[in-house]
Amino acid sequence: MDAADAVARVEAWLGELNRAAPGNPVRVDPGAVVRNPEGWYVPYNSIAFLDDGQAGRQIFPPPAIIVREPDGELRFAHPYAGGVSSPVRLPGQPFEQEDVDPYYAESGLGRLGVPRTVVLGWRRLDAAGNQIGYRLNPDYRPGPLQRGFPAPENQVETLVLFAQQGWIDRDMLLAGLVESEVFLEASAPHELDLRQFDQTRRELRVFAASRHLPPDARASLRYDMATLFEHTPDPDTTYLLNIGWTEVPVPRRELAQTLAVLPRRAPRVHETGMVEELTPELEELAARTAAEAGLPEPERMPPQAGPDARRRGYELTFQECCDTVRAVNWLKLPDPDVAPPSQQIARTNRYRADGSTYPVVDTFGKYQLEPIEEVRYGWHRVVGAYVGFAIGEALGSAVDGLTLERIHEEHGPGGLNGYGDPYGRPGRIGPLTQQLLFLTEGVIRSPYRGEPSEELSLRRAVQHAWCRWVNTQGVPWPKADGLLSAIFELRASRDPDPAEFAAARALVLGTPQPSIRGAGVLVAALPAALTLAGSETGSAARAARLAAGVLYRDETDLDAVAYLATVFQGMLTKETYSAPAWVIGREVLGPESDGIAAMVAESMPDFRAGQADYRDPEQIGDGRSALSVLGRAFAAITGFENRPAIALRRAVNHSGRSALTGALVGAFLGARTGLPGLPAELRRPLEFRALIENLATDAVCQFDRTPPPLTRSDDWLLRYPRG
Repeated sequence: MDAADAVARVEAWLGELNRAAPGNPVRVDPGAVVRNPEGWYVPYNSIAFLDDGQAGRQIFPPPAIIVREPDGELRFAHPYAGGVSSPVRLPGQPFEQEDVDPYYAESGLGRLGVPRTVVLGWRRLDAAGNQIGYRLNPDYRPGPLQRGFPAPENQVETLVLFAQQGWIDRDMLLAGLVESEVFLEASAPHELDLRQFDQTRRELRVFAASRHLPPDARASLRYDMATLFEHTPDPDTTYLLNIGWTEVPVPRRELAQTLAVLPRRAPRVHETGMVEELTPELEELAARTAAEAGLPEPERMPPQAGPDARRRGYELTFQECCDTVRAVNWLKLPDPDVAPPSQQIARTNRYRADGSTYPVVDTFGKYQLEPIEEVRYGWHRVVGAYVGFAIGEALGSAVDGLTLERIHEEHGPGGLNGYGDPYGRPGRIGPLTQQLLFLTEGVIRSPYRGEPSEELSLRRAVQHAWCRWVNTQGVPWPKADGLLSAIFELRASRDPDPAEFAAARALVLGTPQPSIRGAGVLVAALPAALTLAGSETGSAARAARLAAGVLYRDETDLDAVAYLATVFQGMLTKETYSAPAWVIGREVLGPESDGIAAMVAESMPDFRAGQADYRDPEQIGDGRSALSVLGRAFAAITGFENRPAIALRRAVNHSGRSALTGALVGAFLGARTGLPGLPAELRRPLEFRALIENLATDAVCQFDRTPPPLTRSDDWLLRYPRG
């Protein structure tokens, strides 16, 4: 089909439109016809405007019809760039309206067309525009965000995700790339770093975003793909599009075919720049700050900051770099209490064995101050999981135990949205986070690393951890020592579950332990999973059963905590990509029990099998048993992995143990994204955030390949004495 064929098709349809609505007849504007990725873009307007220049008769925004290639279907072009087209219709006639997946419709890629796979269904409308029915599309595929893939942050990442999930075909991917920009590593501001070009394979690696550049990158070149094409002389070159966790090959010859039909219309892009942590402005800031602080020599950015952040999939913003430069200079002063000027500095605290604190540089959860091998787990994921757990509990504590109807009565039809103040002020941690901290301290103090001969020592260490926690709740235990026992503020009572507290108190009093069941067993899963970070023996499931078995005896509960520990084991990976819960939760299913398999099927749709429905947490069990709480947590997060604020609201607005469900969802979210992905408005007011980050970091260190104190010269053994 050529432009003339497209114009003829549109003129024929406009003739029908003029007969159906003769008030302001219209015709094609043939001089403005262009080819776009969906087909031929054919503008039209009123004859009075086009032929007679009557501005008052102009239709605005100027309308257009897309003539699709190759089938010739006519569709109304969206009036704004990036919007999706829709099938043409004549006034006063019934029709079917496409219901396009909102994420695709709002992606800004509507110019590529509307594939059948992104159409949820069709609304049947009568001649007056009233909906009279709905027809589902059997070919619809759940989108990448719904399936839990990492949220794209630019057009290239969006295109690659859409292509991988079958939302767009190869031609649409190439058409989108023509209008996209990429980054190349530069060895100097204007020179391509040749290590990204494989001369044997004729492959050139390009990056969707600067945060995907190699960790040790110093500078970058930013090109639009059309300009990069022109600067690539070898016709056999293949571009490797790197989006962080996967790469897609794009041969230059393929791109040439697309550019021949769809030349780039947007302005060309050819820019150079340094990575943020190496910009010259930071040198000037370091010198200026050192002078203000009275230092003889300026302190500069920690050399590992930018590389370590990129290795984890992050990048430091210029503001974060400035805050860090100020911090490393002011914290160099011998008196850490000297207050810097009003400028913001990246500062947080660490804890000594006596419970006191000292200031250190805040790394924003993006890089580590000390080197960690990270044999199995990613430090940023572990810290994110712990902080997320605390956030989720603090959020859910305000409605814990309330029915959904009562929650709606107190907080409106949308339920709780943000922190309440059940413990005096928003963001205070609850008993579950207290218990998590003490259990983590317990496994750090245990020599357990997966060996069967160490199982008794793990149980003993966990038993003592419960005793230390009970001691903070007003029950004397003379052996309380170590870091957490020295922190007076942890002695605040936060209304623990009575049955769980009674079972833990019996360990201190030496009285017979009551037999308890319940979802509290799940708290042991996260610290138990960490014990396997550096070991090839044992299993996270075994460690979880040992740790949880100190208080709990019911096999169903122990199966649940063992399964959850295995899920955490997959989520906390050191790899760039952490799969969503609905994937890991199915991959790790074992012979634990039929109940777990049933819970997984009930709470999480299997998107690979074409299931696209979200599950309602309120409908999963009673909200109190271990399997029900875990199922509700899975239901709350699945499909909302990239919308953490919504996932957390779903996790706490239901009848039952909202605090624990919120804590689990917070841990899932934090394991997936690290600290930077957790809602900032919930991170900032969180009580004991520095302590939580400190303890989580120490847990990663403890179960690294070479555990402290061999690698630490601080007061490790005073903070974490054995037992």
